[in-house]
Amino acid sequence: MRIIRLLIYIKDCLSFYNVVSSIKIFFHSILKQNTRYPNYLLNFEKEVSNYFGSKYALSFSNGTTACTALLYSLGVKKNSKIIISRLTFPSIISSILRIGAIPVYLDFDKNLEIKENISNDKILDADFFLITHVYGLPQKLERIKSILALNKKLILIEDISHAQGAIINNKKAGTLGEGSFMSMQGDKAINAGEGGIVFTNSEHVYNRLIYLSHLNRKTSKDNNINLLSKIGFIGKGRMNPLGAITALSDIKNLQKRNKIIREKIKIIYEDLKDLKNFHAPKIDNYENLGGFHFGIPFFCDLEILLNDFKSKFKIVKYNWPILDANEHFHDPNKFLDLIYSNDPKIENVFGKSNDIRDQLYFFDLKEIINLSNQKIKKKLDVIKKNEN
Repeated sequence: MRIIRLLIYIKDCLSFYNVVSSIKIFFHSILKQNTRYPNYLLNFEKEVSNYFGSKYALSFSNGTTACTALLYSLGVKKNSKIIISRLTFPSIISSILRIGAIPVYLDFDKNLEIKENISNDKILDADFFLITHVYGLPQKLERIKSILALNKKLILIEDISHAQGAIINNKKAGTLGEGSFMSMQGDKAINAGEGGIVFTNSEHVYNRLIYLSHLNRKTSKDNNINLLSKIGFIGKGRMNPLGAITALSDIKNLQKRNKIIREKIKIIYEDLKDLKNFHAPKIDNYENLGGFHFGIPFFCDLEILLNDFKSKFKIVKYNWPILDANEHFHDPNKFLDLIYSNDPKIENVFGKSNDIRDQLYFFDLKEIINLSNQKIKKKLDVIKKNEN
């Protein structure tokens, strides 16, 4: 069995796009075209902006750096209030707090959709709304609009790290607000090893992104931006350009990959929809899903059933720390105290959440991708038979 899995892995690695990418990386490396902004990196930024339907795309060293630069560029500052989901990635929450901004946490339901659990006063008092599309399931536009309708001055930001290629109202996720960002870490659908991208349609935001975090990047239009970029106001955020080669390969293969995973998710969710003590997020249109990360989510509150799943599939648990349960991740001053503490201790965040996150599990994504649709159905049939 291990030999078969190894052969399948090698076969996947020897795809046309991977072989071509490896050859390109080899030649660009020996020619020392592996730093700053070679033409193939600039071409990648054009390709990715075209694919996602954004006027500008700027590459970064990772998704967190991309997020931080975007927050500064959009005007997030000390005491700015940012509405986020409790399912927001931990380093994004830390980025908000380091700036001195205040996260305002939204709940979510078993469809992984945001819920208006906070008062209208808190929404009216907020300045930004950062929405995370998790595990390939884009947030519904109606839910987003319901928050925005309560506060017309909210600036919308999207994190599409898990939703690369997902669709919201016939447009790519990441095009709804003033800016969006995504990680291109090695387990993401678009893989640069490590990397990130910011998308925006605003030339002003794009120029700020450059001079705040892209040391010595020149533009052909604005000499003042060229001078400012020599400073590195919030550090150096540019990515290793070699990562752009593999990332571009993944973009060309993204539609095919998304289609394969959509079919597998549909099989799992539809086959198990009548199973007691199992809840899959409601999907209105499987064709809108895309990107995916970590696993295929479901909720289960019965240990016997969960063990049955584990006997047939690799099941993984929700694994983000529960930062919203700790006061240090509500108050930027307390967060800084934690950073500077010689003996930091954080309670609550690595234990139970005492909400539906305790019931959130995943079919391991890598295993599901490698299983045939027929094999998945057979395993599900055994589980349903056992339960009935």
